[in-house]
Order: sequence, then structure tokens, then C-alpha cells
Amino acid sequence: MIPILSTGKDKLDAGLFARLKSAATGGWLAEAGTTITVAKGRTFVNADEVPLYCYYVLRGRVISYEYTLSGRERIYNFIEEGSLMLDANTLMQQPPPVSFMAITPATLLRIPRDVLLKKIHSDPEVALDIISSVSNKFLLAMEQIRETTHHNVLWKVCNLLVSFSERYGVEYDGKLLIKEKISQQVLANLLGVNRITLVRIIKELRELNLIEQINGFYCIRSIEKLKQFMEEEQN
Repeated sequence: MIPILSTGKDKLDAGLFARLKSAATGGWLAEAGTTITVAKGRTFVNADEVPLYCYYVLRGRVISYEYTLSGRERIYNFIEEGSLMLDANTLMQQPPPVSFMAITPATLLRIPRDVLLKKIHSDPEVALDIISSVSNKFLLAMEQIRETTHHNVLWKVCNLLVSFSERYGVEYDGKLLIKEKISQQVLANLLGVNRITLVRIIKELRELNLIEQINGFYCIRSIEKLKQFMEEEQN
């Protein structure tokens, strides 16, 4: 599956990001939640356990992940500042199939189920925010499935690099530098492919002069040419 790089800024519902951010800085989220800190590398929600809380990311970054039968880590989502997570699981008392871990020091709002239910019952705007959040995740998941079905691994690697550039890209010498150090293993884990395949594709993209690496950072030489290459690969 193509990983969801989850922030409220996702194109499907930019308005949700603004509403949740306002709610977290003096609105219903701030009232309902307790601020907690999670150390880097700590798993704070385990797979197959019914969650007692949903969480809003104030600062830091979280991933959802699992380990395959072969012992390989498989990352499904990058969950960043402005994201509400586990709302549907908490409300429906359904255990998530994956675990959640902070990959940077993270500050979260932790909202108990009973408090969330009271907010939903008493305030239609809160109900709308939760419905929007769950719907947004569903639509993004559907997009993941569609892209998985219609595209090969080369296209998926390009698409992931484009997604990272939209989140972390900065202009550098006429190019687009992804200002996050992302290892080849992490990229492979995100895409669900083995590292050998990922290394081969990165080498191919470098030889096509579409990307390069500068001091350990991926750099897209021309975002337009990379997107054009993706269109040609799609066809």
C-alpha cells in the first residue's frame, strides 16, 4: 500500500486541519484532552488492544507499524502535527491492527472515550469534526488502494518522493531538497518492498538524473520532470 503521510493539511479536507488546530488551542480538544509527552521510540498503543483514548498530535511525529511474519517492520502511516488518530477505534471500541510509536519526541493530547462521547452528544460541531476526520481517513485509504492496484513499484517510489517533497521540500540551487534524512530501509518499509528492490530503483532514478543525494538528503532535480516521468510510467 502507498503510505499515508498524515497531517490535517491533506488535500481532501484542508478545512479539517484548521478546525482541529483551533480546537486544540483553546477549543473542545483542549478541554477534553490531557497533554502527555511520549519519548522517541516508545510504542504507546499496541496492535489488537482496544484503545481507551484517541490522540491529537501537538508536536512531533508518530508512525503506525507492524512486523511481518518474516520479522520485517512495515510502516503504514507517518502521523504528524495536526493529526487526530484512533478516533474511530476508540469510539467503536475496535482494536487497531497496527501499533503506534513516536519516532521523535512527541507531545499529544490524549482524549478519553467517555469525554469524547459527551462532547459529541453536546456539540454538533464536535460531531462534525469527528465525522470529517473519520471520512477523511476512509477516502485517503481508498486512494491508497487505488494507487496500489494501478501502479508499479517504480511509480510508487517516485510518488513517495513527491509526497515527501511537498511536506519537507526546500528550494536548493534550483532543485527541491527533501530536508529530512530518510534511510533506504525506511523507504522500503513504507512501501512494503525489500531493500534490494528499493536500492535498484533509487539507482535507476539517479541514472535518469531525476534525483540525487546531497549530504544524505534526497534532492529532486526537477519536480516537473519527475512528475512527467511518473505519467509516462503510468501509461
